[in-house]
Amino acid sequence: MNAVEQWATEAATGALATAYGLQIRAVLPLRSVVGLLTDRGKLMGKRYTLQQGVPEERLRAIAQVRTQLAHAGVGPAYLQTVEGEDVWSYENCPVTVEPWLPGRHVDLRTAPERRAAVQAVARLHAARVDVPYELRHPPTLLQKLGHRLERVDELAENGKLVGLTPVQWRVWRKRAQDALRSLPVDELSQLNREERARGVYCHRDLAPHNILLRAGTPARLIDFDLSGVDSILYDLHQLFGHVSYAAPSVHHFEGPLLEAYAQIAPLGDRHLKLLDALAPFPALLLRELSEAQGIRRQRNLQRVTARIRFACHVEERRLRALAQARSFVVC
Repeated sequence: MNAVEQWATEAATGALATAYGLQIRAVLPLRSVVGLLTDRGKLMGKRYTLQQGVPEERLRAIAQVRTQLAHAGVGPAYLQTVEGEDVWSYENCPVTVEPWLPGRHVDLRTAPERRAAVQAVARLHAARVDVPYELRHPPTLLQKLGHRLERVDELAENGKLVGLTPVQWRVWRKRAQDALRSLPVDELSQLNREERARGVYCHRDLAPHNILLRAGTPARLIDFDLSGVDSILYDLHQLFGHVSYAAPSVHHFEGPLLEAYAQIAPLGDRHLKLLDALAPFPALLLRELSEAQGIRRQRNLQRVTARIRFACHVEERRLRALAQARSFVVC
């Protein structure tokens, strides 16, 4: 039984029903959330432990933004308890409840669904919201890239790196270091300051499982736990990385996606230039290497090693494509 199943007891769901004034007819414990069939429709409950590192004050700040985004037509707000609270506490852990959005995870291998995904991101960026202080100072993209490289390097130094030999890692580490050194840091920092000052709200966790698609409706973003005021480069760079991983044989997808984005939210020449400068950094590979830490079971280790090898393959193909065309073109 995993942690969520341990939480979703009869006592816990009964307390939740009382707190929110619900009649709960069925409970479906999942890996990180609990599905609830209620008299108010299908809902999703999520409990946050200390290990997840999402403080209650941050969740309350996210709740304020989610309410504003709901008014702007960008995703639903959290449900409120009968006492008018956006965040409920159970056994000293915060809990949120929100509508269960119908749909499936976006398939970034197909052009129409890539377009739907990037336009969902653009709608978020275009929304003007009043963001609480708790969400105004998340780590920047440059900090994230540097930290990820340091983290994987630390694993390698301690002999905990899986999927690559020490020689292979030295090659990739040099590529990552060279990519960071070549970045126009001053321009990136200036754009980051400007967009944070404008209060541009970013998702900051744009994996395909956080983008839902339903026929006949725009794509929707879910799981705003890492969201905050930031530069749009953070989200676009992250989304492009997931596209590269999902569709490694598709090159030069950036131009059509940036065109689709620009139909909804502003996009300037600086964005194109800086996204181009960020492209050589092997973020995909570093992510896989970092997430592989702690793998011990042989079956899991084999699967993770295969993912790391695939990430190397994707990065190599991307570097070759970049060598052929060094800029994004918006048609």
